[in-house]
Amino acid sequence: MTRRMSIVDDEVASPAGRGPSRRNRPLLYVVDDDEATRELLCAVAEDAGWEALGFSRLAPLRDALSARSPTLLILDDDLPDGRGGDLARELRADPGMRNVPLLVCTGAQPMRVAEIGAWAPVVAKPFDLEQIDRFLTSTAHRAADERSERSIGQAG
Repeated sequence: MTRRMSIVDDEVASPAGRGPSRRNRPLLYVVDDDEATRELLCAVAEDAGWEALGFSRLAPLRDALSARSPTLLILDDDLPDGRGGDLARELRADPGMRNVPLLVCTGAQPMRVAEIGAWAPVVAKPFDLEQIDRFLTSTAHRAADERSERSIGQAG
């Protein structure tokens, strides 16, 4: 089976078949420098009905965030060009991004996990795919509820 996932690094890659139906799907950005982990998380998300974009570094992620906010952002902490947990702290301080749901998947030491936990939920690596799937499902439901509330407010 061929995956439609895009990996975004130095250049922006367009997911295959981008169109209105893909645009209405919840959007996940996955940032992990381990290719297998990144692909696994994107595949789980796509199987659950998400559009998933993968990044191996923070720099291209920042570019993507300036273009389009995701429904959910999953970050590794230890990346080649920075710390995902530090980005989580920055995003929580940014009024335009503070409400984007975040999940940090990391193999960091307990002290670092506790520090990151002040800004975002943390899942330890190796993680349980069922836990990731539950997080995707609950985030998608919340996003759908918010879209529904906005459309009701606009109609009235």
